[in-house]
Amino acid sequence: MPDYALLTLPSANRVYGRDLARLALAELAVVAPVLHGQLNHSAEKVVGGVEYLLLDAEELDDHDVFLLSNLSATYALFRVGADGSFLPLPVGRLEYFGSDLITIQRYSGKTNEQFTHLMVNVAVALSAAARERSRQGLPVRLLDPVAGRGTSLNRGLMYGFDVAGIDLDGSDFEAYRLFLNTYLKDNRLSPKLEEAHIRKGPLTGARRFSLRIRRTQSVEVVRDDTTNTSEHFGARSFDVLVGDLPYGVHHGSTATGGLARAPGELVVSALPGWRRVMRSGAGLALAWNTKTFARDEFEDALRHAGFTVVDDASSFDHRVDRSITRGLVLATA
Repeated sequence: MPDYALLTLPSANRVYGRDLARLALAELAVVAPVLHGQLNHSAEKVVGGVEYLLLDAEELDDHDVFLLSNLSATYALFRVGADGSFLPLPVGRLEYFGSDLITIQRYSGKTNEQFTHLMVNVAVALSAAARERSRQGLPVRLLDPVAGRGTSLNRGLMYGFDVAGIDLDGSDFEAYRLFLNTYLKDNRLSPKLEEAHIRKGPLTGARRFSLRIRRTQSVEVVRDDTTNTSEHFGARSFDVLVGDLPYGVHHGSTATGGLARAPGELVVSALPGWRRVMRSGAGLALAWNTKTFARDEFEDALRHAGFTVVDDASSFDHRVDRSITRGLVLATA
């Protein structure tokens, strides 16, 4: 008899929904080591025509229920009684803003919101640096080095993190600046917006905007090549790095004077700079199209840059469309 049951959240994305329970189990496996109660076994099962994740676990305390509440696929939690009955547990989601911060943006190429949530969760679970910052009452800092229009940054904001991003695409940079500033104003959060344009030196052409929210959270976004990340952000200043790498030319590197279609060149060129801005023990989760860059090459590049790779993250692989199978690499700094 299982001890707990997790009802999975319906997915608006039909293709992603087919893999939702499997991906949720993979996410849970990464999060399980930071639970106070030991998770002995978890499995997918249909009960009464409804899909659940059934958990064989020691007594879960409030900390554990809170973590399970914030998994990307969690809709409801239950304790399973001796007679097999499901007794609801209070779900406590960490939400510093309304859910529309995550859902309101609609545009071509947007990373699935549930998968973004999953990436942030596993990177945070791997990050000893994030846990230490939280223990000290300091804000966790998240970086997305291929930020696009801010899907990962918005998830970080929902968790109360300070967030930063860099992206080469000027239209994405402008779209996110406009969206976030407007959203915060519409919600009467009185953001303080500052902008800068670098006109001299090796970073000429780069732009930056920063926002202060409620005087407690910060947002910094740079328009520049991600290979210049360490030129814009301080050494050892981030606890979490999350990104969905390019499937085409959209976020390509200009390291060789032109956009690179595959993420391989981008990764090799950018990883040393990304490593410099991460604190010791920081967690990393990067998604990419496995059809364009072999997993073993990706993991070797991470190791060469000084990361410790988490083995067997292939359980997160899933099909996006005919030309894209999205994978995830996990590592710590």
